[in-house]
Amino acid sequence: MALVTAKRCPAPTTFSRMVALLALGAVAPSWAAEPVTEAELVRRVLDAPVATADLEAVDAQTRADRTAVSLFDSPALEARHEAARGDFGATTYALGASLTVDLGFSPLAHTRAGRLRGSAGDHRRAAVVLETVCGVRADAVELWAANRSASASQASQERLDRLLETLAALGEAGETSGYDRDRAALSVMAHQTSTAQRLGAAEGLRARVSALAGGEVVDVALAEVPDPPAIEASIAALASHPVLRALALERDAQQADRDGSRRDQLPDLMLSGGSRWDAGPTGGPATQGFEVGGAVQIPWMNGDRAAARQHTAAHAAAEARLARARAELEAEVRGAHRRVETLTFPSTLITAPEAVWTATIERYRAGEGSLDDLLQVADAVEAAGLAGVERERMWRRARLDLSCSSGQFADPNLQSVLEEAVR
Repeated sequence: MALVTAKRCPAPTTFSRMVALLALGAVAPSWAAEPVTEAELVRRVLDAPVATADLEAVDAQTRADRTAVSLFDSPALEARHEAARGDFGATTYALGASLTVDLGFSPLAHTRAGRLRGSAGDHRRAAVVLETVCGVRADAVELWAANRSASASQASQERLDRLLETLAALGEAGETSGYDRDRAALSVMAHQTSTAQRLGAAEGLRARVSALAGGEVVDVALAEVPDPPAIEASIAALASHPVLRALALERDAQQADRDGSRRDQLPDLMLSGGSRWDAGPTGGPATQGFEVGGAVQIPWMNGDRAAARQHTAAHAAAEARLARARAELEAEVRGAHRRVETLTFPSTLITAPEAVWTATIERYRAGEGSLDDLLQVADAVEAAGLAGVERERMWRRARLDLSCSSGQFADPNLQSVLEEAVR
Protein backbone atom coordinates (compact mmCIF):
# COMPACT_ATOMS: atom_id res chain seq x y z
CA MET A 1 0.00 0.00 0.00
CA ALA A 2 1.45 3.37 -0.99
CA LEU A 3 1.87 5.97 1.67
CA VAL A 4 1.64 8.80 -0.90
CA THR A 5 -1.61 10.76 -0.75
CA ALA A 6 -3.14 13.31 -3.03
CA LYS A 7 -1.74 16.10 -0.86
CA ARG A 8 1.90 15.04 -1.42
CA CYS A 9 4.00 17.20 -3.74
CA PRO A 10 7.72 17.69 -4.32
CA ALA A 11 7.62 21.23 -2.88
CA PRO A 12 9.31 21.77 0.53
CA THR A 13 6.18 21.10 2.63
CA THR A 14 5.93 19.88 6.21
CA PHE A 15 5.91 16.37 4.74
CA SER A 16 9.21 16.69 2.90
CA ARG A 17 10.97 18.42 5.78
CA MET A 18 9.97 15.82 8.33
CA VAL A 19 10.72 12.84 6.10
CA ALA A 20 14.21 14.26 5.54
CA LEU A 21 14.87 13.69 9.25
CA LEU A 22 14.66 9.94 8.62
CA ALA A 23 17.99 10.01 6.80
CA LEU A 24 19.90 11.21 9.88
CA GLY A 25 22.42 8.73 11.24
CA ALA A 26 22.02 6.81 14.46
CA VAL A 27 23.63 7.95 17.68
CA ALA A 28 26.76 6.26 19.02
CA PRO A 29 26.08 2.85 20.57
CA SER A 30 25.59 2.76 24.34
CA TRP A 31 28.52 0.34 24.76
CA ALA A 32 30.99 2.63 22.99
CA ALA A 33 34.05 2.78 25.22
CA GLU A 34 37.78 2.31 25.08
CA PRO A 35 38.12 -1.34 24.04
CA VAL A 36 40.52 -3.78 25.68
CA THR A 37 42.97 -5.40 23.29
CA GLU A 38 42.69 -9.14 22.89
CA ALA A 39 46.22 -9.75 24.20
CA GLU A 40 45.60 -7.56 27.26
CA LEU A 41 42.34 -9.37 27.96
CA VAL A 42 44.13 -12.73 27.83
CA ARG A 43 46.77 -11.48 30.29
CA ARG A 44 44.11 -10.20 32.67
CA VAL A 45 42.23 -13.49 32.63
CA LEU A 46 45.42 -15.52 33.20
CA ASP A 47 46.24 -13.30 36.20
CA ALA A 48 42.70 -13.50 37.59
CA PRO A 49 41.82 -15.81 40.53
CA VAL A 50 40.01 -18.45 38.46
CA ALA A 51 42.87 -19.18 36.05
CA THR A 52 45.43 -18.86 38.85
CA ALA A 53 43.60 -21.47 40.91
CA ASP A 54 43.44 -23.84 37.95
CA LEU A 55 47.18 -23.54 37.35
CA GLU A 56 48.00 -23.96 41.04
CA ALA A 57 45.94 -27.16 41.10
CA VAL A 58 47.88 -28.52 38.11
CA ASP A 59 51.20 -27.58 39.73
CA ALA A 60 50.23 -29.29 42.99
CA GLN A 61 49.30 -32.48 41.15
CA THR A 62 52.58 -32.33 39.22
CA ARG A 63 54.57 -32.08 42.46
CA ALA A 64 52.65 -35.02 43.87
CA ASP A 65 53.27 -37.12 40.77
CA ARG A 66 57.00 -36.40 40.90
CA THR A 67 57.36 -37.75 44.43
CA ALA A 68 59.78 -40.68 44.26
CA VAL A 69 58.97 -44.14 45.59
CA SER A 70 61.37 -45.43 48.25
CA LEU A 71 63.61 -48.25 47.11
CA PHE A 72 63.35 -50.02 50.49
CA ASP A 73 60.53 -50.47 52.92
CA SER A 74 60.87 -48.82 56.29
CA PRO A 75 63.16 -50.86 58.57
CA ALA A 76 61.73 -52.52 61.66
CA LEU A 77 63.26 -52.52 65.15
CA GLU A 78 62.90 -55.78 67.04
CA ALA A 79 63.16 -56.49 70.77
CA ARG A 80 62.88 -60.03 72.11
CA HIS A 81 63.00 -61.72 75.51
CA GLU A 82 63.15 -65.50 75.89
CA ALA A 83 62.93 -67.42 79.14
CA ALA A 84 63.29 -71.18 78.69
CA ARG A 85 62.07 -73.61 81.40
CA GLY A 86 63.39 -76.99 82.40
CA ASP A 87 66.75 -78.33 83.42
CA PHE A 88 68.50 -76.64 80.53
CA GLY A 89 66.55 -73.40 80.49
CA ALA A 90 68.16 -70.09 79.73
CA THR A 91 67.26 -66.45 79.51
CA THR A 92 67.90 -64.44 76.34
CA TYR A 93 67.51 -60.74 75.55
CA ALA A 94 67.82 -59.66 71.89
CA LEU A 95 67.71 -56.25 70.19
CA GLY A 96 67.97 -55.97 66.41
CA ALA A 97 66.49 -54.71 63.18
CA SER A 98 65.11 -56.12 59.93
CA LEU A 99 64.90 -54.82 56.37
CA THR A 100 62.93 -56.06 53.38
CA VAL A 101 64.56 -55.87 49.94
CA ASP A 102 62.48 -56.07 46.76
CA LEU A 103 64.54 -58.35 44.54
CA GLY A 104 62.69 -57.07 41.47
CA PHE A 105 63.56 -53.45 42.34
CA SER A 106 60.04 -52.45 41.28
CA PRO A 107 60.28 -49.09 43.13
CA LEU A 108 62.74 -47.98 40.45
CA ALA A 109 60.08 -48.51 37.79
CA HIS A 110 57.41 -46.74 39.85
CA THR A 111 59.80 -43.84 40.50
CA ARG A 112 60.40 -43.55 36.75
CA ALA A 113 56.62 -43.54 36.26
CA GLY A 114 56.37 -40.64 38.72
CA ARG A 115 59.01 -38.65 36.86
CA LEU A 116 57.16 -39.24 33.59
CA ARG A 117 53.89 -38.08 35.15
CA GLY A 118 55.66 -35.01 36.48
CA SER A 119 56.89 -34.21 32.98
CA ALA A 120 53.37 -34.82 31.69
CA GLY A 121 52.15 -32.34 34.31
CA ASP A 122 54.27 -29.62 32.72
CA HIS A 123 52.48 -30.22 29.43
CA ARG A 124 49.16 -30.46 31.25
CA ARG A 125 49.85 -26.99 32.58
CA ALA A 126 50.51 -25.78 29.05
CA ALA A 127 47.28 -27.47 27.94
CA VAL A 128 45.32 -25.66 30.69
CA VAL A 129 46.85 -22.35 29.62
CA LEU A 130 46.02 -23.08 25.98
CA GLU A 131 42.44 -23.99 26.87
CA THR A 132 42.09 -20.83 28.95
CA VAL A 133 43.48 -18.61 26.20
CA CYS A 134 41.25 -20.25 23.59
CA GLY A 135 38.21 -19.83 25.82
CA VAL A 136 39.00 -16.16 26.45
CA ARG A 137 39.55 -15.47 22.78
CA ALA A 138 36.29 -17.22 21.87
CA ASP A 139 34.44 -15.10 24.43
CA ALA A 140 36.18 -12.01 23.06
CA VAL A 141 34.97 -12.77 19.53
CA GLU A 142 31.46 -13.42 20.78
CA LEU A 143 31.46 -10.19 22.81
CA TRP A 144 32.76 -8.23 19.82
CA ALA A 145 30.01 -9.69 17.62
CA ALA A 146 27.30 -9.22 20.26
CA ASN A 147 28.21 -5.55 20.70
CA ARG A 148 28.05 -4.87 16.98
CA SER A 149 24.88 -6.88 16.48
CA ALA A 150 23.28 -4.92 19.30
CA SER A 151 24.50 -1.69 17.70
CA ALA A 152 23.03 -2.67 14.35
CA SER A 153 19.75 -3.57 16.00
CA GLN A 154 19.72 -0.31 17.95
CA ALA A 155 20.37 1.67 14.76
CA SER A 156 17.50 -0.12 13.05
CA GLN A 157 15.27 0.53 16.07
CA GLU A 158 16.12 4.22 15.93
CA ARG A 159 15.28 4.34 12.21
CA LEU A 160 11.91 2.75 12.90
CA ASP A 161 11.29 5.06 15.87
CA ARG A 162 12.03 8.13 13.74
CA LEU A 163 9.78 6.76 11.01
CA LEU A 164 6.94 6.31 13.49
CA GLU A 165 7.43 9.80 14.92
CA THR A 166 7.45 11.27 11.42
CA LEU A 167 4.29 9.42 10.37
CA ALA A 168 2.55 10.46 13.59
CA ALA A 169 3.44 14.11 12.95
CA LEU A 170 2.36 13.85 9.33
CA GLY A 171 -0.90 12.27 10.41
CA GLU A 172 -1.59 15.18 12.71
CA ALA A 173 -0.80 17.55 9.81
CA GLY A 174 -3.21 15.62 7.59
CA GLU A 175 -0.51 14.59 5.13
CA THR A 176 -0.72 10.81 5.72
CA SER A 177 -3.18 8.28 7.05
CA GLY A 178 -3.46 6.85 10.53
CA TYR A 179 -3.32 3.38 8.99
CA ASP A 180 0.27 3.88 7.86
CA ARG A 181 1.18 5.20 11.28
CA ASP A 182 -0.34 2.13 12.96
CA ARG A 183 1.47 -0.23 10.59
CA ALA A 184 4.75 1.44 11.42
CA ALA A 185 3.89 1.16 15.14
CA LEU A 186 3.46 -2.62 14.77
CA SER A 187 6.91 -2.89 13.18
CA VAL A 188 8.41 -0.81 15.99
CA MET A 189 6.83 -3.00 18.66
CA ALA A 190 7.93 -6.24 16.99
CA HIS A 191 11.47 -4.99 16.52
CA GLN A 192 11.83 -3.91 20.15
CA THR A 193 11.90 -7.55 21.25
CA SER A 194 14.77 -8.55 18.97
CA THR A 195 16.69 -5.42 19.97
CA ALA A 196 16.23 -6.17 23.66
CA GLN A 197 17.33 -9.76 23.03
CA ARG A 198 20.57 -8.67 21.36
CA LEU A 199 21.25 -6.05 24.03
CA GLY A 200 20.69 -8.68 26.71
CA ALA A 201 23.06 -11.11 25.01
CA ALA A 202 25.74 -8.43 24.84
CA GLU A 203 25.29 -7.54 28.51
CA GLY A 204 25.51 -11.21 29.48
CA LEU A 205 28.78 -11.63 27.61
CA ARG A 206 30.20 -8.44 29.15
CA ALA A 207 29.36 -9.77 32.60
CA ARG A 208 30.98 -13.14 31.84
CA VAL A 209 34.18 -11.68 30.39
CA SER A 210 34.41 -9.10 33.18
CA ALA A 211 34.07 -11.81 35.84
CA LEU A 212 36.82 -13.93 34.27
CA ALA A 213 39.08 -10.90 33.79
CA GLY A 214 38.58 -9.61 37.31
CA GLY A 215 37.49 -6.16 36.11
CA GLU A 216 35.02 -4.35 33.90
CA VAL A 217 35.30 -5.18 30.19
CA VAL A 218 32.85 -3.45 27.85
CA ASP A 219 34.34 -4.02 24.41
CA VAL A 220 37.28 -5.83 22.85
CA ALA A 221 39.61 -4.77 20.05
CA LEU A 222 40.26 -8.01 18.20
CA ALA A 223 43.78 -8.80 17.04
CA GLU A 224 44.80 -8.81 13.42
CA VAL A 225 44.51 -12.27 11.90
CA PRO A 226 47.47 -13.30 9.72
CA ASP A 227 47.05 -15.60 6.77
CA PRO A 228 46.47 -19.18 7.91
CA PRO A 229 49.36 -21.65 7.59
CA ALA A 230 49.20 -24.46 5.07
CA ILE A 231 47.30 -27.55 6.15
CA GLU A 232 50.52 -29.57 6.20
CA ALA A 233 52.15 -27.09 8.58
CA SER A 234 49.13 -27.14 10.91
CA ILE A 235 49.15 -30.93 11.07
CA ALA A 236 52.91 -31.00 11.63
CA ALA A 237 52.43 -28.60 14.57
CA LEU A 238 50.41 -31.30 16.34
CA ALA A 239 53.68 -33.03 17.26
CA SER A 240 54.25 -30.32 19.89
CA HIS A 241 50.62 -29.98 21.01
CA PRO A 242 50.64 -30.00 24.84
CA VAL A 243 47.68 -32.37 25.11
CA LEU A 244 49.32 -35.00 22.90
CA ARG A 245 52.68 -34.64 24.63
CA ALA A 246 51.03 -35.01 28.03
CA LEU A 247 49.09 -38.09 26.93
CA ALA A 248 52.23 -39.64 25.44
CA LEU A 249 54.11 -39.21 28.72
CA GLU A 250 51.17 -40.54 30.72
CA ARG A 251 51.14 -43.60 28.47
CA ASP A 252 54.86 -44.11 29.15
CA ALA A 253 54.21 -43.71 32.86
CA GLN A 254 51.53 -46.39 32.73
CA GLN A 255 53.99 -48.65 30.93
CA ALA A 256 56.56 -48.09 33.69
CA ASP A 257 53.92 -48.89 36.33
CA ARG A 258 53.04 -52.04 34.41
CA ASP A 259 56.68 -53.13 34.37
CA GLY A 260 57.00 -52.34 38.08
CA SER A 261 53.92 -54.42 38.87
CA ARG A 262 55.35 -57.35 37.00
CA ARG A 263 58.53 -57.06 39.07
CA ASP A 264 56.39 -57.00 42.19
CA GLN A 265 55.70 -60.67 41.54
CA LEU A 266 59.35 -61.53 42.25
CA PRO A 267 60.11 -62.63 45.82
CA ASP A 268 61.16 -60.21 48.55
CA LEU A 269 64.28 -60.81 50.63
CA MET A 270 64.01 -60.08 54.33
CA LEU A 271 67.25 -59.56 56.27
CA SER A 272 67.51 -59.27 60.03
CA GLY A 273 70.26 -59.04 62.64
CA GLY A 274 71.11 -57.73 66.09
CA SER A 275 72.76 -58.28 69.44
CA ARG A 276 71.69 -60.82 72.07
CA TRP A 277 72.50 -61.49 75.70
CA ASP A 278 72.24 -65.07 77.00
CA ALA A 279 72.25 -66.09 80.69
CA GLY A 280 72.49 -69.63 82.02
CA PRO A 281 69.67 -71.44 83.87
CA THR A 282 71.23 -70.74 87.26
CA GLY A 283 71.58 -67.02 86.60
CA GLY A 284 74.81 -65.15 86.60
CA PRO A 285 76.14 -62.63 84.14
CA ALA A 286 74.76 -62.66 80.58
CA THR A 287 77.06 -63.27 77.67
CA GLN A 288 76.74 -61.00 74.65
CA GLY A 289 76.50 -62.49 71.19
CA PHE A 290 74.78 -61.76 67.92
CA GLU A 291 72.25 -63.24 65.54
CA VAL A 292 71.59 -62.80 61.82
CA GLY A 293 68.86 -64.20 59.67
CA GLY A 294 67.23 -64.06 56.31
CA ALA A 295 64.01 -65.12 54.63
CA VAL A 296 62.79 -65.28 51.07
CA GLN A 297 59.15 -64.64 50.30
CA ILE A 298 57.43 -67.30 48.23
CA PRO A 299 55.28 -65.45 45.61
CA TRP A 300 52.26 -67.67 45.92
CA MET A 301 48.57 -66.78 46.20
CA ASN A 302 49.05 -63.01 46.52
CA GLY A 303 47.44 -60.05 44.74
CA ASP A 304 50.46 -58.92 42.72
CA ARG A 305 49.30 -60.73 39.60
CA ALA A 306 45.93 -58.95 39.67
CA ALA A 307 47.66 -55.60 40.17
CA ALA A 308 49.95 -56.29 37.21
CA ARG A 309 46.98 -57.02 34.99
CA GLN A 310 45.25 -53.85 36.14
CA HIS A 311 48.33 -51.82 35.17
CA THR A 312 48.47 -53.60 31.82
CA ALA A 313 44.85 -52.60 31.19
CA ALA A 314 45.60 -49.02 32.27
CA HIS A 315 48.51 -48.88 29.82
CA ALA A 316 46.25 -50.07 26.99
CA ALA A 317 43.66 -47.45 27.92
CA ALA A 318 46.33 -44.71 27.92
CA GLU A 319 47.47 -45.84 24.48
CA ALA A 320 43.88 -45.67 23.24
CA ARG A 321 43.38 -42.15 24.70
CA LEU A 322 46.49 -40.94 22.92
CA ALA A 323 45.41 -42.43 19.59
CA ARG A 324 41.92 -40.96 19.90
CA ALA A 325 43.17 -37.51 20.89
CA ARG A 326 45.63 -37.45 18.00
CA ALA A 327 42.91 -38.43 15.52
CA GLU A 328 40.41 -35.92 16.93
CA LEU A 329 42.89 -33.04 16.89
CA GLU A 330 43.91 -33.81 13.32
CA ALA A 331 40.23 -33.93 12.34
CA GLU A 332 39.65 -30.57 14.06
CA VAL A 333 42.63 -29.06 12.24
CA ARG A 334 41.40 -30.26 8.86
CA GLY A 335 37.83 -29.19 9.56
CA ALA A 336 38.84 -25.73 10.79
CA HIS A 337 41.14 -25.26 7.81
CA ARG A 338 38.31 -26.01 5.40
CA ARG A 339 35.97 -23.68 7.25
CA VAL A 340 38.56 -20.91 6.99
CA GLU A 341 38.85 -21.47 3.25
CA THR A 342 35.07 -21.52 2.85
CA LEU A 343 34.55 -18.32 4.83
CA THR A 344 37.38 -16.47 3.07
CA PHE A 345 35.60 -14.95 0.10
CA PRO A 346 35.42 -11.43 -1.34
CA SER A 347 32.49 -9.25 -0.39
CA THR A 348 29.86 -8.80 -3.08
CA LEU A 349 28.45 -5.66 -1.45
CA ILE A 350 27.96 -3.03 -4.15
CA THR A 351 26.99 -0.13 -1.92
CA ALA A 352 26.72 0.58 1.79
CA PRO A 353 23.38 -0.39 3.37
CA GLU A 354 22.92 3.10 4.78
CA ALA A 355 23.21 4.50 1.24
CA VAL A 356 20.31 2.23 0.22
CA TRP A 357 18.28 3.56 3.14
CA THR A 358 19.05 7.15 2.14
CA ALA A 359 18.03 6.41 -1.47
CA THR A 360 14.77 4.90 -0.22
CA ILE A 361 14.07 8.06 1.77
CA GLU A 362 14.68 10.16 -1.35
CA ARG A 363 12.32 7.99 -3.39
CA TYR A 364 9.75 8.28 -0.62
CA ARG A 365 10.05 12.07 -0.61
CA ALA A 366 9.67 12.14 -4.40
CA GLY A 367 6.49 10.06 -4.23
CA GLU A 368 8.13 7.02 -5.87
CA GLY A 369 8.14 4.80 -2.79
CA SER A 370 5.71 3.52 -0.22
CA LEU A 371 5.63 2.59 3.44
CA ASP A 372 6.22 -1.03 2.44
CA ASP A 373 9.43 0.05 0.73
CA LEU A 374 10.62 1.85 3.85
CA LEU A 375 9.86 -1.08 6.16
CA GLN A 376 11.41 -3.65 3.84
CA VAL A 377 14.56 -1.62 3.29
CA ALA A 378 14.84 -0.99 7.04
CA ASP A 379 14.78 -4.76 7.57
CA ALA A 380 17.24 -5.31 4.71
CA VAL A 381 19.68 -2.71 6.05
CA GLU A 382 19.64 -4.32 9.48
CA ALA A 383 19.96 -7.82 8.00
CA ALA A 384 22.96 -6.71 5.94
CA GLY A 385 24.67 -5.25 9.01
CA LEU A 386 23.97 -8.37 11.05
CA ALA A 387 25.15 -10.61 8.23
CA GLY A 388 28.43 -8.73 8.00
CA VAL A 389 28.99 -9.15 11.75
CA GLU A 390 28.06 -12.84 11.62
CA ARG A 391 30.37 -13.47 8.69
CA GLU A 392 33.28 -11.87 10.55
CA ARG A 393 32.40 -13.81 13.70
CA MET A 394 32.31 -17.17 11.90
CA TRP A 395 35.57 -16.46 10.08
CA ARG A 396 37.36 -15.47 13.25
CA ARG A 397 36.00 -18.47 15.15
CA ALA A 398 37.21 -20.77 12.36
CA ARG A 399 40.68 -19.20 12.52
CA LEU A 400 40.64 -19.50 16.31
CA ASP A 401 39.61 -23.16 16.12
CA LEU A 402 42.46 -23.78 13.69
CA SER A 403 44.96 -22.19 16.09
CA CYS A 404 43.61 -23.97 19.17
CA SER A 405 43.46 -27.39 17.52
CA SER A 406 47.04 -27.05 16.26
CA GLY A 407 48.23 -25.56 19.57
CA GLN A 408 49.89 -22.48 18.05
CA PHE A 409 48.75 -18.90 17.44
CA ALA A 410 49.72 -17.13 14.26
CA ASP A 411 49.59 -13.75 16.01
CA PRO A 412 53.03 -13.23 17.63
CA ASN A 413 51.66 -11.17 20.52
CA LEU A 414 49.20 -13.85 21.56
CA GLN A 415 51.78 -16.60 21.05
CA SER A 416 54.18 -14.75 23.36
CA VAL A 417 51.43 -14.40 25.98
CA LEU A 418 50.85 -18.16 25.76
CA GLU A 419 54.55 -18.96 26.13
CA GLU A 420 54.96 -16.55 29.07
CA ALA A 421 52.09 -18.17 30.94
CA VAL A 422 53.49 -21.67 30.40
CA ARG A 423 56.88 -20.82 31.92
